[in-house]
Amino acid sequence: MKKILLLTAIAVFGFTSMNAQDDFADKAKNGSFYLGANVGFPFSTAGDITSFNFGFDGAYLFEVVDNLEIGGLLGYTHFIADGDYRYYDWNDGDYFVQNYKDASFIPIAASARYYFGNHKFFGGLDLGVGINVSGDAKTGFYARPKFGFDLGTIALIASFQSISGGVDYGDTYTGGTYVSGSGFNSFNFGVEFGF
Repeated sequence: MKKILLLTAIAVFGFTSMNAQDDFADKAKNGSFYLGANVGFPFSTAGDITSFNFGFDGAYLFEVVDNLEIGGLLGYTHFIADGDYRYYDWNDGDYFVQNYKDASFIPIAASARYYFGNHKFFGGLDLGVGINVSGDAKTGFYARPKFGFDLGTIALIASFQSISGGVDYGDTYTGGTYVSGSGFNSFNFGVEFGF
């Protein structure tokens, strides 16, 4: 009798598991693509060396439970450098100038969003890695909490973007580090097209 109950339980669990996998695969096939563009304003240590940020991204999300979508995101974000660092040593007359460089990243992240009420407002979170592709910055952890207003095909999005990969600018005359950025952070505003 115990063997029959055990076999029945295994059969029921296996059938339920197969149905759940099929259901998950069907939901993934019926997902949506989202393409977005944004502009941002750097702050914290990123505001010391950059003046402006812009980027774009694409995501594929599918609904796993009511109002909750998950998927993946791939994008590009660029921080425009702001000026330079100048140092003059009065004792020996040495003058040092270091121009800051633009920093570019490719974010690769898992993405999730939850719709509130009648699908007009949503909150989301992207978590992954921001791979540095130009400039003196370092690759780092990527996080982007966001809030959006869905207008149908177009959504308006406000977000906070953070890439932990900092940047260190060294002084060749004194051998020290004169600017050490802890990461690239910005407040961003943009639009997103869903299809």
